[in-house]
Amino acid sequence: MDIAYAERFERIPMSRAEFDQLPEKVKAEYVDGVALVSPPARGEHNHVGVNLVVVLRQAFPDAFLTYERGLELPTGSLRVPDVALQVERDDEWWSPAVPVLVVEILSRWTRDEDLFRKTDDYRRSGIAHYWIVDRAAHTLTVLVNAGEHWDIGLSLTDDDPTGSVEVADLGSVELDLTALLA
Repeated sequence: MDIAYAERFERIPMSRAEFDQLPEKVKAEYVDGVALVSPPARGEHNHVGVNLVVVLRQAFPDAFLTYERGLELPTGSLRVPDVALQVERDDEWWSPAVPVLVVEILSRWTRDEDLFRKTDDYRRSGIAHYWIVDRAAHTLTVLVNAGEHWDIGLSLTDDDPTGSVEVADLGSVELDLTALLA
């Protein structure tokens, strides 16, 4: 299969075997027989992701933090969150370890996928926290897995930019939306 860097978000039906043969440089997820191919993230997107990694590293120095690393979820989906915090370390291409927390930074390419489809996939996989950063709206929403649904654990906006959130059994982290988006 000849797929180069994507210039826009694409859904390409294929088998798992075909997906596994994609070149390493292709940024793609795999869900229900479809490769979700997206272009590389832009600079500001990455900047916010790095800021989050720094905050999480300071709060949870013993955790295993990853950036754009593949996860093989119990639902069968292969997902690549912008940031993931795991308790278990591994060096697999697609990590089978379910993270405690995942972060998605919305982009025009993946907004619907991140807000609707991934939400259910992450919840059903047992991920305790799903954080959604919307750079355009200047918001950070912390979703906490309540089994059959997500509860909102924290919602940061320009009007209320700081707060603290408990992350499973790891402890709490102070968040400052203004600093994260700076």
